[in-house]
Amino acid sequence: MNLKKKNVLTVLLVIVIVVIIGIIGYLGYELINRTIKEGNSQEITDEFDSQIPTITEEELAELEQQQNENGEGGEQGENGGNGGSTENGGNGANSGNGGGSSSNRRSRSSSSSKSSGITIDGYSVVGTIRIPATGIKYSIFASPTPKALERGVGLVYTENGLNEPGNSVIAGHNYRNRLFFSKNKNLVVGNLIYIKDVTGVERTYQIYNKFVTNSQDASFYQRNTNGGREITLSTCTDQGTKTGERLIIFASEV
Repeated sequence: MNLKKKNVLTVLLVIVIVVIIGIIGYLGYELINRTIKEGNSQEITDEFDSQIPTITEEELAELEQQQNENGEGGEQGENGGNGGSTENGGNGANSGNGGGSSSNRRSRSSSSSKSSGITIDGYSVVGTIRIPATGIKYSIFASPTPKALERGVGLVYTENGLNEPGNSVIAGHNYRNRLFFSKNKNLVVGNLIYIKDVTGVERTYQIYNKFVTNSQDASFYQRNTNGGREITLSTCTDQGTKTGERLIIFASEV
């Protein structure tokens, strides 16, 4: 083999090595970056679950009933204290305080789901979303800022509050990997989505429609749900950053 051919082969070999190193470096960076984002997202979701344990609708109703009963008992106790003798009045006041403290220990209200959420690591978190079909669980942020959407998904519109009658629109990034709403394209009609709000109740929704539209289309935000609870998931298609296409999913409570 002459010298010229050897030089060409050497150059080609160097190019191949550089390309391989570049690919390995890129894949390594993507893996590390994804792992960091997953870890940061998981921390917020875990903290939300620790502060707001999941309960059933029946348990929430019992808590609300107990809260109301304790509140009435406290008021009656204070009234009894004011109207009775010194001894009875003291007991009445104590009874009222006891009712109030019990209420504070277990205070949860269904109206809380319409609030701005609880603050975790500087973010207002209004709930979590869990989709078994794609294996994700993320926090839902009240303000879908660019920074927040690097750690979860955002509530971009709600008619009456998350998990309340009406429609709520939740948006998330599509990084064409397993993060956030990247795998929404794999969801099909009939798949289940679970939304937990700040009351601790987790409601079940079932997908009934899936379509592609453009980034300017918000016509489906305010839609007639006939008094039912619905959610909408919004994300870019795989080519959405170039075309402006959005993948939209409708789901209603079951």
